[in-house]
Parts: sequence; structure tokens; C-alpha cells
Amino acid sequence: MLLESKNILVTGGSSGIGYQLVKQLSARNNKIIVIARDEDKLRVLHDEFKNIYCYNCSLADRNQLIKALDTIISQHQDINVIINNAGIQFTPMLTDGDFVIDHIDEEIAVNLTAPIIICAFFIKLWAMRLQPSAIINITSGLAFYPKKNSAVYCATKAGLRNFTKSLRYQLENTVISVHEAILPLVDTPMTRDRSAKKIAPNYAAKEIIKGIENNRAEIFVGKTKFIPLLSRLSPRLIAAILKSA
Repeated sequence: MLLESKNILVTGGSSGIGYQLVKQLSARNNKIIVIARDEDKLRVLHDEFKNIYCYNCSLADRNQLIKALDTIISQHQDINVIINNAGIQFTPMLTDGDFVIDHIDEEIAVNLTAPIIICAFFIKLWAMRLQPSAIINITSGLAFYPKKNSAVYCATKAGLRNFTKSLRYQLENTVISVHEAILPLVDTPMTRDRSAKKIAPNYAAKEIIKGIENNRAEIFVGKTKFIPLLSRLSPRLIAAILKSA
């Protein structure tokens, strides 16, 4: 699918990878609909780009999300591409004193439940059409091999990966394509305190777009390109590397 003159919904589009996706896709004559929770950043985004529509919504709040989706669908029934990009990560381990129980629900809601709800809403809409459409879910190398901390985050990304594969099976005889973008550590606000080597968000966005346009079901970005090979040659090695990522 060529990502030009499309109508694209991006979650978490006000910063990091999402912002770069908005920037690069808006330059291709696409209409961009952005869902994000920071109202001030959305206001800046709206002023910066043309043909962009912003909706303030916390993906952690199910009722708020469903209300936002109802509004978006009523105003933008022409949406034909969804990029589930938003994500949050809490780093304390369950054994740490600063581990917060309430963060479990929040992390699962944003990283896993919200993308599933969004997919369900638009699949019902698209079922009434015969227009080619696409769903792109953003996961991580940690969906394959988890790291020591951020156990809930790793679980949500593994869950989103399996959901994406199952959804692809469900839609394989339709005009809806389902893609998974598998990312390494990216330099975003979420990873601000991480000292490990990171890739730039503009590069990540560029690779995601290229993968969609090349119709790749699984889009491995950066170092994650080595996961399939190392999984065959030495799964213990890659598990050890990502354990301390």
C-alpha cells in the first residue's frame, strides 16, 4: 500500500516515533487523525502541520477511548489506515519497593487493550466497504525475548504480537492488511533515562513506512532484523542479550 493521499489514524502521535510518523506522512498529502493524551502537545501539532485533526484522549480510560472513537468515526469515516503506536513503560520490577500495582492496569490498557479496541471498531466499519485498508501495530524485540525489568511491558508487547498474528489470520481473505512493526530501543521520551544505544525516531518512522509500502507483514527495524536469524542459530544468546536490554 502506497501511503499517499490516505486517511491515517495515529495513536501517540504528539511525540517520539508517533510525531515522526505524523511529520513524514503529512508531507505525502495524507490526512492525519491523531489521538494523544497531552493537550498542549496536540495544540502545537495542530499548528505545525496541515490537514491534521487532533483528539485528546487517555488510552488508559476505556470509556474515554470509546467516546473518542465514536466521535472520530462520525467525523472521519474515510479513515483507511490505523497505526497503533502509543505505548507506556514502567521500569520497576515487582520485587522493587517503588513498584506500583495500579501501573499494571494502566500499562495493559494502553499497550494492549486500546489497540485491540481500536482494531475492533474500524474492522466493523471497513467490513461494509471493499476499499483496501491497513492496520499497523507497533511492538518490540521484547515481544520475542523479554528483559529483566519492565515485565508487564514485555508481556503487553508479546500479547500485541500474538493478537496481530491472529488478526492477520482472520482477515487474510479480505482487503484489510495487518502489519507488525518490531522496534529496537528508540530515542523517545519513554527511554529518556536509558543509556543504551538507541536509534533515532525519524529513522524508525521511515522504516515503518517503507515496510508498509513493501507490504511486509512483519517489519523488523534496526537491530531487530537479526532476531529471526539468531532465534534459529542461538536463541540462548539473544535471550541473554535482551534480558539486560
